[in-house]
Amino acid sequence: MSYLVQLLIFGITGSLVYYGVYYGTPLLIKKGVPLIYAFWFFLWFPVMSLFPISLLLYHLEGNTWTWQNFLERFRFNPLTENDWYWVVGAIVFTIFFDQLLEPLGKFFARFPILAPPSYLPAPFNPLKRMELPPSEFFGVTLYGNWKILPIFIPLHLFAMLSEEIMWRGFFLPIQQEIFGNWAWVVNGLLWAWVIHACLKWHFINMLPSMLIAPWIAQFTNSTWASFATHSIGNSLLWILLLVGVIKKAKPQNINII
Repeated sequence: MSYLVQLLIFGITGSLVYYGVYYGTPLLIKKGVPLIYAFWFFLWFPVMSLFPISLLLYHLEGNTWTWQNFLERFRFNPLTENDWYWVVGAIVFTIFFDQLLEPLGKFFARFPILAPPSYLPAPFNPLKRMELPPSEFFGVTLYGNWKILPIFIPLHLFAMLSEEIMWRGFFLPIQQEIFGNWAWVVNGLLWAWVIHACLKWHFINMLPSMLIAPWIAQFTNSTWASFATHSIGNSLLWILLLVGVIKKAKPQNINII
């Protein structure tokens, strides 16, 4: 597959997400659409669309529609016990550097050209203080709101799976043929600076997590490894939501810091 096609798919997806975060979401909010629907629609729709697009690309390659061939092409190879040790290490690495480099996000977010949209709440907006336990999630009250978990978590999982199928399952093997051992770097930088361009204040501190996913997929030769690293790392958000659902937050003001 040519460089142009790869850049086109990465670029279109990243552009749609960027537009949705900075322009689409505010537009829907002005029209009365609740923030939680407006934001996550624009964030997830382009990403979830990667699943059927990856199947179309699989077909255009001339692959046969058998389960075994699908698993082999997208590198859903079983993980060994040793692979899981590396996955756990990758998850710890991601969480550690996310916390270590968090001040960088706050620093860059103060520059107008890199600032997050004003509607974006904590913890996504580094300029807003996070309540613990959280009382709201994108304008939706959390305490006692158990239905948010069985809705949000499966959708979040499918969005991450769609990404892994496309970026690591479909594209990474192609990029390895072109870039060899450095394919994970190319894959990770495209994922960080094109797909996640909407998080522009995180352009430095996102790199560890964005590079570790393609690295672990290439190292283990398994998309399951990057999916596990990606999803388990992001499951901290689910824990935060669960805490908010279980425990009622004390009334307090969210200050700009």
